[in-house]
Amino acid sequence: MKFNKIVILEKTGIEEFAMEQLQAMTTELVIYSDSPKSNEEILERSKGADCILISWTSSIDESVLSDLPELKYIGMCCSLYNDESANVDLAAAKGNSVTVTGVRDYGDQGVVQYLFSELIQLLLGTHSKPIFDEPIELESLKLGIIGLGSVGKKVAQVASFFNMDVYYYGRRIQDDVPYTYLPLETLLQECDIISLHLPKNTIVLNQNEFDIMRGKKILINTGLGFSFNREAFEHWIQNNEHYAILDTDSIDNEFRENHLLDENIIMNNIVSGFTKNARRRLSEKVIHNLKEYLQGESSDVRSKE
Repeated sequence: MKFNKIVILEKTGIEEFAMEQLQAMTTELVIYSDSPKSNEEILERSKGADCILISWTSSIDESVLSDLPELKYIGMCCSLYNDESANVDLAAAKGNSVTVTGVRDYGDQGVVQYLFSELIQLLLGTHSKPIFDEPIELESLKLGIIGLGSVGKKVAQVASFFNMDVYYYGRRIQDDVPYTYLPLETLLQECDIISLHLPKNTIVLNQNEFDIMRGKKILINTGLGFSFNREAFEHWIQNNEHYAILDTDSIDNEFRENHLLDENIIMNNIVSGFTKNARRRLSEKVIHNLKEYLQGESSDVRSKE
């Protein structure tokens, strides 16, 4: 079984070796390298396709799905955690008999390496504005992880190697981890470093939470989009004792321009979870999902590991 037409709707990070395999799965392969700017452009690019591949930068809503009667499969070349964070309307897809798959655990290593690289430089004073008067180590610092999923657990493992005290907050207490669960307010009060690892569009820190984060604190956000209220953050970061480490995809251009000169905000123009290694893993998982679908093993709306 083959697809009639696969459309790569935008730049997805799929590597060249996977393109050859995609070509073998379809009669026609169409590739776009920029993101569509409207639903109309999505429809124009997707015309006649029974399979489309997208990244996290575009959204497929019900109106688009209803105008693509030949569409059978959407491959999200990005993480798919739940309905709320998905950039595809999963309920509408299911209603239109369109299978949606996503990939996970492909960019975790890059995120973890970036996080600790920047954190260590900050503590050693190799950044333009050191957090302490003299270099310090990670040992015995209290790390509070909000969202102990795949990335959060890897961060916790590395932190434990450095002899940090690791705490976490999430939707539930996990009995199978050696880390201490704290209520959110307690974690924000007691931990020196707060690291956010949440699905896209999940806001967990608002004004009340920032008010609790007093004293010398480091806030880390390496997910997709803001996990905090921007206005509350703007007020909080004005305190010279507060620092932030951000991934380029956790902010937008307006935020970057507004804080370009702030020495207590670290934001490099890289996507830490999109290294060459991560793109290889992503490509392999996207191909795996497509093969399973074509073999008739995937017929529900789901996320593939």
